[in-house]
Amino acid sequence: MVAGRRPGQAALGFSVHTGWACVVAVSGSGTSVAVLDRRRLEMIPGSDPESPPFVYHAARKLPLEAAGRLVRESAELSGAKATAALRAAVGELAAREYQVVAGGVIVGDRPVAAPLETVLRSHSFVHAAEGEMFRGAVRSAAQALGIPVIDVRVGDLRSRAATALGIPDAKVAEALAEIGRAAGRPWAKDHKDACLAASIALLT
Repeated sequence: MVAGRRPGQAALGFSVHTGWACVVAVSGSGTSVAVLDRRRLEMIPGSDPESPPFVYHAARKLPLEAAGRLVRESAELSGAKATAALRAAVGELAAREYQVVAGGVIVGDRPVAAPLETVLRSHSFVHAAEGEMFRGAVRSAAQALGIPVIDVRVGDLRSRAATALGIPDAKVAEALAEIGRAAGRPWAKDHKDACLAASIALLT
């Protein structure tokens, strides 16, 4: 960094899936943002049969004690991998003179709060719990790096982004298209959603 120059501010948005997350970094001010970085953050790769990403699905086949152990170990592994990957991303942004000051994680509209035994009996709970485990790994990684993170419910994503950007809800798609044209490909739904979550975290 050039002596005396203050770093620009950036935020990260996370669209989380089973075993991985799409991460988009943005900077900006006022009503505009620009994409700085896009990457896939691997937490539990799907190629290792000894450590499957569909943790709760695998746990359903085990006795309860072993299932609990698998869930705990998988949570620790995903958290460690998320922290290492996030540290690398933050370091690369710092080398470009950007300081990550916030993050936004897209969450479902229905959180799971039930004992493991209850979760394993319900297929819908299993899916929800897996998503929450990997979102938790992202949150813990951000906390380890001193990055404050907010949750953004998927149903509120567009409306909250419109408020943060100072535009009508109906203009969000147009704004995303403009950001995508400047950023170039890839610009899939995950990138767009993560971009909105990062924008909310940065501009709110």
